[in-house]
Amino acid sequence: MNTKNIFVSIIVLILLGLSACVPSVPANPADRFAGTWSGTMSFSDDANRNEDVIVTILPGCAEGEVCGASNNTTVSCAWEIILEKVNGDVFEYTFSKTLSGECPALGDGTLTLQADGTLMREHKTPLFTASGVLTR
Repeated sequence: MNTKNIFVSIIVLILLGLSACVPSVPANPADRFAGTWSGTMSFSDDANRNEDVIVTILPGCAEGEVCGASNNTTVSCAWEIILEKVNGDVFEYTFSKTLSGECPALGDGTLTLQADGTLMREHKTPLFTASGVLTR
């Protein structure tokens, strides 16, 4: 093998090695949010009010489609989540209907990916805003 072929082979191997180290980005940007997340929400209308929630985002979500559910275990209510859009690290959603319990499907919100791998959730209704950190 001549020197030129050895040099080209080394360059190809280096490039292959570097490309293997690059983290893959999901083809669907919503997939970064997929999974089950839980945490405690604080409410703007009552500083002493805290409620536990579980948010499940399904993989393969598309804008305008049902994408998961939010379950407030404190008040025993669950709602269907519709994906409005993903904008960078922000998943924008709307509650489309109540799945269980007596709580109306009001409002919309955001799930924002944080640098530490958690989600900051902010949900707005006409009566209050609920916010808190969710973990997997």
